[in-house]
Amino acid sequence: MQRSTIHQIVRNASGESQPARQLYDIDGIEATFRQARERESSLTLLMLSTADGRAVAESSALGVDGRRLAAMANSFLTLGETVSRELALSEADYATICTRQGNVVLIRIQGDKPLTLTAVGSHDLNMAVLLFHARECATRLDAVLRPRAA
Repeated sequence: MQRSTIHQIVRNASGESQPARQLYDIDGIEATFRQARERESSLTLLMLSTADGRAVAESSALGVDGRRLAAMANSFLTLGETVSRELALSEADYATICTRQGNVVLIRIQGDKPLTLTAVGSHDLNMAVLLFHARECATRLDAVLRPRAA
C-alpha cells in the first residue's frame, strides 16, 4: 500500500498541516482504517476529511490526489444533505456513487467539528457490503474522535 502525498503532509509537515495532527488522534484514525481494511480487503480507500474539504488522514491503494478528493467528497455530501433538506426529508445519513469499476460511500461524522468519511470499494465489493463496512468504520471513528472525559 502506498502512502499518499496528503497523508505524508498531514503526518509530517509543519505549518498549516500541523494543527490537524494536534486536533485529531491520527494514530487512532489510522488504526481504525487498518482494522476496516483487514476486515474487508476490497476497501481500496478510506479517507477522513474536514467539512471544509481538508484531508485529515487517508489509507489508500489508489493513486489519487487526496487534497482534491477531500474537497470533492465534502462538496458532494453537502449537496446530498441540501437536496434532502429541500425535499423535506430527514437528515441525510450518507451519499453513494455507483460505477462499474467500484462504489463510493460518503458518511458525515457529527461532532464538535463535522468530518466526512470517504470509503471506496473495488468492483468486486457490492454496495451493501461497502455500506456496512463504511458505517462500521464511521462508528469506530466517532469513538476515536470523541474527546475523553478528564
